[in-house]
Amino acid sequence: MLKVRIIPILTFNGFGLVKTKNFSNPRMVGNPVQSARVYNSRGVDELVFLDIFASHQKRKINLKLVAEVIKECYMPVAIGGGIESIDDINNLLKIGADKVIIKTKALEDKNFIKEAVSFFGSQCISIAVDATLTPNGYMIHNKLNLEITLGQFISDMIACNVGELVVNSVDKDGLMNGFDIELMHQVESLTKIPIIAVGGGGKMEHYVNLFTNTKVKAVGSASIFHFTQFTPLDIKNELLKINIPVRI
Repeated sequence: MLKVRIIPILTFNGFGLVKTKNFSNPRMVGNPVQSARVYNSRGVDELVFLDIFASHQKRKINLKLVAEVIKECYMPVAIGGGIESIDDINNLLKIGADKVIIKTKALEDKNFIKEAVSFFGSQCISIAVDATLTPNGYMIHNKLNLEITLGQFISDMIACNVGELVVNSVDKDGLMNGFDIELMHQVESLTKIPIIAVGGGGKMEHYVNLFTNTKVKAVGSASIFHFTQFTPLDIKNELLKINIPVRI
């Protein structure tokens, strides 16, 4: 049985780590290099580092800082933020990223995603799926004034043969009140592409609920690690109690 992954997510604003609620009101929470060092010492399965303002501010991610973060990590690292070209991806992989996470460029130009997959392989290309529930169903949250449904975006990414979907509930982001199980069910109904579920983890019961009521094999979290005493190992131990396999 495939072991589930518990993945800390570090979100960056160009200066330091921040944590948002519902994708707004970013709050400073620390230093990315120090945080990566702590997570590495705790033997986490994987680390995600995202510059969440790079694309909107039309700037590149700080490669020097990314290299410092990666240097602290002996686990796989996924990097996202401001990716606009094949060179951007290549630069990240050259300094040690195992894969990249793309959203804005995927919304703007799915042919670029096809090119990236062809060039680097599906396993290197993950897509951020930031979804919010509206009266018309789940839509993709973006700052491009694009109206695109969850179903259409997933369909486009399936056609691009991407390797992974990082599915984040905007409505649950930072609230620590439980995952959007229905969102995960909808994505599962649309594709067999592996999913990292993100948004809402705050208590051990939230992770038990996620893994017992969906088929996802990975979860990404931030607030629970910033604002509570819980660690990734605590989540793993809780899941072991109900016979969900984890990496120890």
